[in-house]
Amino acid sequence: RWITPDHFHDLGKLLFAFTMLWAYIAYSQYLIIWSANLAEETPWYLTRNHGGWKIVAQTLIAGHFALPFLALLSRTTKRKPRVLATIAAWLLAMRLVDLHWLITPAFLTESSGLHWMDAVVPLAMGALWLALFVRLLRGRPLVSLQDGQLEGRLESGLPSAHGH
Repeated sequence: RWITPDHFHDLGKLLFAFTMLWAYIAYSQYLIIWSANLAEETPWYLTRNHGGWKIVAQTLIAGHFALPFLALLSRTTKRKPRVLATIAAWLLAMRLVDLHWLITPAFLTESSGLHWMDAVVPLAMGALWLALFVRLLRGRPLVSLQDGQLEGRLESGLPSAHGH
C-alpha cells in the first residue's frame, strides 16, 4: 500500500536513464578508439567484431539498448511492476553478456564459447551479496525514522511520499 505506480514510474525512468547511459558510454568509447585509429586499442575491437563475437556484439546492441529503450519509452510499461521487473532482469542478463563480451575474447579469440564457470561465478557472487544484504538488513527499519512527515503519513494512511 505504500508503493504506488508513481514509484514504479520513477524506477522505470531511472532504468531508462541507465540504459541510455550504457549506450552512450559504449558508443563514445567505440567512436573515439575507432576514429583515432589507435594502434594499441584497435585490435581489442577487431577481435570482437569478427566471428562469433560479432553476433554477441549485435545481440548487445539489440538486447542491451534497442529493445529496453523502446520498451521503456512507454509510460504504461514503467508503471507495471511485473513488466518493469522483467525488463530489469533482462537488462541484468544482458549486462552479464556484456561482461562476457568485454573479458572473454582476451582469452578465447576463436570462439565465444561458454564455460560452466561463466554462469556459476555471477550466481555465487549474487547469492553472496544477497545473503550479506539480508543479514545486514535484519533489525533495521525499512523506512527512514528521521522523516519528519512519517508520523503524519502513518496516521492519515497516505501511501506516497510524493504527496499524490
